Amino acid sequence: MSYELGKLFILHSLFLLMLVTSWDALVERFPFLRENADRPEVAALRDYVQSGGILKIAEGDKLRIVYPTKEIVDQRVAQLRKQRTYYAKELSRLHSIDRELAPVRLAFDPLYIRHSMKMLADRKYRDAFNKLGFTWKHFLDKRTRKIIEQFMDNLDYRKRVLDALDNSPIYKSRAFGSISESAQSTRKDVVNKRMELLRKKIADLDAQITRLSLLKRWM
Repeated sequence: MSYELGKLFILHSLFLLMLVTSWDALVERFPFLRENADRPEVAALRDYVQSGGILKIAEGDKLRIVYPTKEIVDQRVAQLRKQRTYYAKELSRLHSIDRELAPVRLAFDPLYIRHSMKMLADRKYRDAFNKLGFTWKHFLDKRTRKIIEQFMDNLDYRKRVLDALDNSPIYKSRAFGSISESAQSTRKDVVNKRMELLRKKIADLDAQITRLSLLKRWM
């Protein structure tokens, strides 16, 4: 094939392709799309174009996408699924924070181990600690960890705290353990916001994967 003939062949091939960047233009060329707007593969086609996707359509009465190719779509779907796996693992990790995994972490925590042993061996300490209203969550808070350590090791500090619990109107009106509730609430809010963001990302990826998979029906 001569150089000039090759150029003519390329120009002819390009002429036979329809570049689509507008849903209205595509519907004008293929009116049946409007009549079948509820079909999943038609909705996928519309969403793809309206979200900024570019299509090249072969000329003729039958709608046939020649770009992107099936190979390009498959590569993109693989990338999206990889992202989805990462986000799903992160979401699962956040679900476990301050829930199932927290006691497991504490099982290896030196302060919590000492406390547990003292709770078993020292009845007076056990009774005193129970008055605080602390739970295992307080061992995860830096500020209340210091209080627990002092309460465990310093008998004079323990007596002063217990006296405050018995006689102070401030501590009578609320549990001593509530000192870290604000910090716990803030941390929980941060985790919940991150989880909600991840759910939205996963939902968006699922929509993209479904759209691209349906798009292949037109190829």
